[in-house]
Amino acid sequence: MPTRRTGKKTTQRKNLYLFLTIAFFLAIIAIFIFDGYMGTYDTVRMTTQEREEVIEPDYWSRDYPPSIWTEEGQDIYFRYELDNRRFSTYSADVEAAVWFGETKHSDLISQAVAIGGFDKEELEWVVDTGLLRPTDIPENQDYEFSVIIKRDGVERRIIVHISSLLPRY
Repeated sequence: MPTRRTGKKTTQRKNLYLFLTIAFFLAIIAIFIFDGYMGTYDTVRMTTQEREEVIEPDYWSRDYPPSIWTEEGQDIYFRYELDNRRFSTYSADVEAAVWFGETKHSDLISQAVAIGGFDKEELEWVVDTGLLRPTDIPENQDYEFSVIIKRDGVERRIIVHISSLLPRY
């Protein structure tokens, strides 16, 4: 006479499959979180006329470059923060310069950085807009230039609009 099968093995197998499914799902979620966090991120803070503009790392993926407005003669204070979210040291040469169109006007900073794993470094420089007016632009006309930051094959462009101090008629 055959014996009745108990459901013990079937229940254990179902529990094993459920456990494996949950573990696999959590592993995929952990990979997405870990992958989205790891890397080297840069943030730019620009301060002029007691107003601070912050350009977060995700802003750089947009189709148009960020910009800032100020009046002629005002200084613009830049703080460039590199955030190394990797286990290894990140080394790069960081350069920042003022460009008018496709012509380089002046260098602002050129510095080698070595940032340890999960550490940050901040570079600072000042742009004196009173010294940048091109000779071919009349004094009552607004103008603009670019601040280009380069590091390790990455180029960040920030457009700076300068408003003339002279009254317009």
